Amino acid sequence: MWLHISIALLLQADPLSQLSQSRLGAMSNIEARTDAAGYAVLRFLQTWRTAWLASDDWRNLGRTEIRLRDVHCHWDGSYGNTGSRGHARPPSLIHRSSRRSMCPDWFPSDDRAAGDERVERDISLSPAWRDRVRSARAVLLDSLAIFDKMHPGDSWITGERVRFLVDQGDPTSALQVARDCTADRVWCAQLAGFAFDAANDFVHADSAFDAASAMMTPKARCEWTSAAMLLDPSGRDAYEHLSCDERAAANEKLWWLSTPLFSDSVDGRRSEDFSRKVLVQLHSALPWDERFDWRNRFGGEAVSEMLIRYGWPAYSAWTGLIEEESHASWMSFYDSTRTATAEYPQDRLHLVPDWRAIADAFHAPSDAWQINMPQLKSDDEPAAQWWPSEHYARAEGGIIQLANQTVMLRRDSDILLATASDLRSAGRLLRSDSMKSVLVRTTAPREVQRVKHQTFRNETAIVLTAHVAAKPAVVGTELPGAKGDLSARTRLGITPPQPLEALRPGETAVSDPVLIASDDAPPPGPDRALEHMLGTTSVRGAKVGVYWETYGYEASDSVDVAVVITRRETLSKMRRIGMFLHVAHDINGSVAVRWGEPQPGHSAWSIPGVVPIQARSVRLDLSRLEPGHYSIEVQVGRKGALPVTSSRDFVYEGM
Repeated sequence: MWLHISIALLLQADPLSQLSQSRLGAMSNIEARTDAAGYAVLRFLQTWRTAWLASDDWRNLGRTEIRLRDVHCHWDGSYGNTGSRGHARPPSLIHRSSRRSMCPDWFPSDDRAAGDERVERDISLSPAWRDRVRSARAVLLDSLAIFDKMHPGDSWITGERVRFLVDQGDPTSALQVARDCTADRVWCAQLAGFAFDAANDFVHADSAFDAASAMMTPKARCEWTSAAMLLDPSGRDAYEHLSCDERAAANEKLWWLSTPLFSDSVDGRRSEDFSRKVLVQLHSALPWDERFDWRNRFGGEAVSEMLIRYGWPAYSAWTGLIEEESHASWMSFYDSTRTATAEYPQDRLHLVPDWRAIADAFHAPSDAWQINMPQLKSDDEPAAQWWPSEHYARAEGGIIQLANQTVMLRRDSDILLATASDLRSAGRLLRSDSMKSVLVRTTAPREVQRVKHQTFRNETAIVLTAHVAAKPAVVGTELPGAKGDLSARTRLGITPPQPLEALRPGETAVSDPVLIASDDAPPPGPDRALEHMLGTTSVRGAKVGVYWETYGYEASDSVDVAVVITRRETLSKMRRIGMFLHVAHDINGSVAVRWGEPQPGHSAWSIPGVVPIQARSVRLDLSRLEPGHYSIEVQVGRKGALPVTSSRDFVYEGM
């Protein structure tokens, strides 16, 4: 009975009424003459749906409890939790005005998939059905070409020709149709950008989308270029309070900081965003498509948001007619959506940084960018541990975000930047010998510098050192891989200290401490210390070396030196109550080592400069520390004077 109801609803859907209700300005005046073309498209989409449903056994995707929850996707969390099902309220829920919400999720790492529908739209169909669907689409394209000649300048027909040519795997022909477009100029430029993006020609795609934006009214441009959906909740709230001019400035920063690799001239993330918006416009021009019902009362707004944030799902698992009927009963309506999951590969890249980086790029720490799924730390479902506000599949290959440790050391007129990147990722050691290291420094969009540097390699890290201007910037190490291979990067904002020539007479300073590898050998001198930098601020083992520099002290000056290690754990509410009642102790505390300099046997070296530079290195025994979060602070001062201090946070992982 359900199947007959569903098909009846599909056949009753009026494509003309949906076209006229489209959110597309360029496609808002569709006339009755497009009826035949609209029904031809709907007939093809019904063929695709039939093929997809008939291929369910061939796909053979596991019917897990989490998939059942995501299919039902109850925005109020009312879908029951058996204990093995994961969270009752899906962690990736997208809920708008309809009772039908969307719950995208990660594709299980232990499941088998035929391929990515984003790359090949028909890949989830069985081979026999795939050939039949491609033939049916070819017939549809021939029909649309005839309709286009009969009604030149029709925005909807031209758009559907581009859409289905891309789905057919023929972006070259799609681009030609867009170039021949005689419809609204804005829409024609958007279609050209869509076709260029499908062909991985991101430079020309960006140019086409920029041309479309330039021809829009200010209000339409503000809406079209909005990046609100890509931001974390706090960023979205801040963004939506900006004026259109302020949003334009924020957009420029956002796309600059979302560049996958500054050392790579190819950047497809911005054009992908606009391409996803065109995809939504093309699909929402009819009441339903391959899987989704686009009418707002049936969840169309949630589908739009999902596709803009994550793109077309790579995989979708259908859970059968019984689940469809059950969910329809909960929603209190029947619609044209095929009740299925929306799943994405776990190697997607989350390139848009936290809002704090967009608001203040030069003070953004490296964790303002979290481009990869972190190593999961429990048996909880992956999406509950990490589900970003947006993600992206990079055509040139994946990128791994590496942990890093960076220090800025003062020199006469500039800064010696040293940045170490941990080559251990996801439990394996990346080989840097097959990658060319690039040190990038950028101060604004289109202002990117490849910095001349020295490269060193120790057991676990690659270290890059270079002299850079003492001006704020975003910097990072990049290890570009060949096309299709894995690349790696670090990225953070820096606000360097003043160079030595800017210090006032008698002024003193101390650098941030640097964590270096340590063994039973004496600590290395200044020429070797940076080569031994740890590529992370997470320390494992009994000993660690610490290197720092002081400025303005002569080698013969008598100074007091202290190294203070302080534990910095967030105390739970129960522990704070216990401490107040004197039944629990504060797990945080400090331990200090103090001594006077100069002292025979201590490692100290002088470095030439317009202001005296003294370099010191010590080896610390951490074996008695509990694993946890700590800071190490260096204090240096002449006897009787206030010391200068600097510190670095680190995580001690134990022995």
